[in-house]
Amino acid sequence: MPKSKAEKRSAKRVQWNLPASVNFGDTGRAQVELKDISSRGLFFFTPEKVEQTSKLEIVLMMPPELEHFGGQWVCCQATVVRVEKDKPGKVGVAAVIDRCEALPQI
Repeated sequence: MPKSKAEKRSAKRVQWNLPASVNFGDTGRAQVELKDISSRGLFFFTPEKVEQTSKLEIVLMMPPELEHFGGQWVCCQATVVRVEKDKPGKVGVAAVIDRCEALPQI
């Protein structure tokens, strides 16, 4: 029987297949679909070229299940910690959230 991998994440991940807007800095902005998110990080697929350690700005609706900012629109500053190039035309991006602020409701 294979051993299961030990969970290394320090925050609960939530499956969250909703769109987010990502600003990649010099390469522009794109709409992406998040795969999952926690209060400390997120993962999404994009057709954009992304380098590890790149800085991102991400606007999204936080899932209600997350304690901090749950159910609110937020703008997060994040740093890419892993890039997976296993899908044709898309790369998987894992990023750690450096800072996050709730956006004003209108």
